[in-house]
Formats: sequence, structure tokens, C-alpha cells
Amino acid sequence: MFNLLISGNSESWDSSPYELERGRSVVEYTADEISERYKFFDEKAIRELKSFPCLFVIENEARESRIGYITDIRVRQNTVVIHFEFDPIFPPLIVGAIDDMRIDIDLGRFELSRTHWAVKDEPIFEILLRKGHISQQQLDASQALKEPPAPVVPPPAPGGQHVFNTSQVFIVHGHDDLAKLEMSGFIEELGLEPIILHMQASSGRTIIEKIEHYSNVGFGVVLYTPCDVGSKVGALNSSYRARQNVVFEHGYLIGKLGRPRVAAVVKGTIETPNDISGVVYHALDERGNWKEELKKEMRSVGYQV
Repeated sequence: MFNLLISGNSESWDSSPYELERGRSVVEYTADEISERYKFFDEKAIRELKSFPCLFVIENEARESRIGYITDIRVRQNTVVIHFEFDPIFPPLIVGAIDDMRIDIDLGRFELSRTHWAVKDEPIFEILLRKGHISQQQLDASQALKEPPAPVVPPPAPGGQHVFNTSQVFIVHGHDDLAKLEMSGFIEELGLEPIILHMQASSGRTIIEKIEHYSNVGFGVVLYTPCDVGSKVGALNSSYRARQNVVFEHGYLIGKLGRPRVAAVVKGTIETPNDISGVVYHALDERGNWKEELKKEMRSVGYQV
């Protein structure tokens, strides 16, 4: 997920803040589901919008674009005042870089010619890396500057017994940021700390080493969302699937924590692994029944929720 701010004034990003009509904020060129979540700018919406990276663009790329973050949002009757800062690690994006990513970032046909603020459900850093606009070294350095406090990792108990940390919940997810944010918000409402892997410090660790280190929790939630499409070789029909990392981490958590301490939550119609026997999949339904189901599972393994 990322913010896309486009202005017709070539000097808009020379200094903070920036003021934009409210009717053009998180409405235009933004999916309805995303717009409904953020357009009213409540406290939760503002907190989430500030957590997303932002592309600062001048209409038709009249100048180089910048990568940064929104630091504050003030809502007035007819306008929104946006305070921002550029990420000091990333260089300016050359003219033409945004148009080069048009398909990848779901850029509308005339979007570059319109002053507005859109929110896109696309992995912007992955796209920037793939297109060669930033390097992995720059990304690692940037994320190091924004690292949150390290989560609590309890020491091994005497006698070899494992003590489960019931103050945290590990969340496995794919590319569906809305589902991830909804689950993270639910965990926080329970008074617990959600552990999301990409938000944790790498400290020189590989991906699998990060999973091993940060999964010292008492419960894990695995989000199966329709992020990939797959089928058997020769099949004429394909089906939606979760990303491969989701299936791998699901199996890993079951092996590490035990099956009762891992819950799988499914969004939409999606193919699930048939070799993880005995797993119950909860539907991420609009009525929120999954919340009570998860609380029951967490209570059964010692969580006070």
C-alpha cells in the first residue's frame, strides 16, 4: 500500500505542508474499498496513512518525483493539510519513472494530469526495486531508519520447557494490505502486539532467520488472500492462491508452536493446501464473525482476551 500525491504546482514539494481539496483526497483513482476506509480521516485512518510510503509527483512529471512519508494530516472543512518529509536515503526519481511504472502501480490513463491524492494497494518498494529505481542497499538503509522497537523475545525457561509469550501475535500475510491492517488493528484492540515480519529489524538476518527469531510468540494468524493464480500443469482452469511464503510460514508455525496455536483466516474464494490435515480455516467475513472465533482459539491456549 502506498500514497500517491500529484500536484499541478511545480513548487508544491519544495516545502511542507501542502494543502489539497478534500474532494480530491483519497477518493479519485482509489479503489472503493480503500477510499471507504480512509476518506473520513478518523484517528485510525490517519495513523495508517502515515505509515504508508508516499510518492510525491508533479503533474506530467514536469520535475523529478520524490519518495517519502506523510508526517501529519490536518482536516479542515473543505481542505486537507498534509505535512510531509522525503526519505533521505532514496534519490529523486528521474522524469519518466512514474509513467514507467504505470501498469505496476495501477496508474489511471489521465491520472498524471490530475492534482489529487490516491492510495494504491500495490507493493511500491518491490516495484521500485524491480524497475531499478532504487537498490536493495538503499531500501535496507531506509527501513533501518524507521525500525520500530524490537518485540519482546522471552528467554528459554529453565529445564528446557518452552514459555509462550501471550502478549504478542505473529501475523503471516501476502500482498493484501487491507486484510493485514484489519487483522493488525484487531490484535491491537485486544491489547496485544501484532508482529508483522517486514516491520521488524533485519539486523543482518536472512528471511528464515527473521521468521525463527520473531515467531517466539504464543499464537500465529495466517492470512490466506487471493494474491496469486495457479493450476496444475496442463489444466485449463486456474484458481486463486495465497503466496508461497504464506503457505510455507503456515507450516513452519504449526511445526514450531503446535497446531492449536495457529489459526488460518481466508479471504474470498481461494485454494488452500490439502496436505496440512486437520486445519480449520476461518472466513474473513464482512460481519466479523472471525473475530469471535479467533478469540476463542486464543483463550484456549492461555491468552486473556
